[in-house]
Amino acid sequence: MTAIEPVNEPWWSSDLPTLKTFYRNVRNMMREQAPHLTFVFHDSFHFDTNTWNDLFDEGDWDNVIMDTHQYLAWWGAQDDIGKYCDGYGSTMANAQNFPCPVWVGEWSLATDVCALWLGGFNDNNTPYAYECEWVDCPVSYLPEETAADFDRTAEMLGPYGSNTLSTVQNGKCPKDSTHYPEEDVNTLGQCLMYILNENVAGHFLWTARNELEERWSYPQAYDAGWIKNTPATEGKPFWNSPVNNTFIQ
Repeated sequence: MTAIEPVNEPWWSSDLPTLKTFYRNVRNMMREQAPHLTFVFHDSFHFDTNTWNDLFDEGDWDNVIMDTHQYLAWWGAQDDIGKYCDGYGSTMANAQNFPCPVWVGEWSLATDVCALWLGGFNDNNTPYAYECEWVDCPVSYLPEETAADFDRTAEMLGPYGSNTLSTVQNGKCPKDSTHYPEEDVNTLGQCLMYILNENVAGHFLWTARNELEERWSYPQAYDAGWIKNTPATEGKPFWNSPVNNTFIQ
């Protein structure tokens, strides 16, 4: 084991003084009992120095990592793939302003919230930006005599949350929209790899594997070439944005 992150994605409306006290107490405990481990804390979706630079005293940031989760899926409709690149570049440049290294513990190539149950079981907390693609829901990997399938003839399966957007309908499951073709997805992947490699100490595509969603699945995204390091992602600007004609630095 190399590091411990005591809580994943504390709510963005958490009481920050209480959360900071918790983080300080955990770090002190780790220093006493496991000083070789790195203390990692999530930013509670407040990726700004005004919130976190007073978490520890100046000069007392050894063996500390900030974790931030930065997705494009909730950005809403963008009329050009370059806007995602420009916005992500501006956001992640802020990582240079913290007193400790930054990890992007979760990110993906998805540009919409269509993924099944992304916002909760049979629920979705954000409207779709573009029409989702609907595909046959996967079948169980268990032997046929062991597996139990759902009713694939049902018009819609419940129970439901606040809406019925992210539900199984007629045996079909929603996945990310096809608004952006694979060429754009590849451009986005190369762009994000460059930005992340330049600005943060580590980054982890979420998830490790997904049955339906190539843009949420590490092996599928890698095999497609979208997130492979290339000369364009290893130390030189390459993204000449059609949005504002500037290079991401």
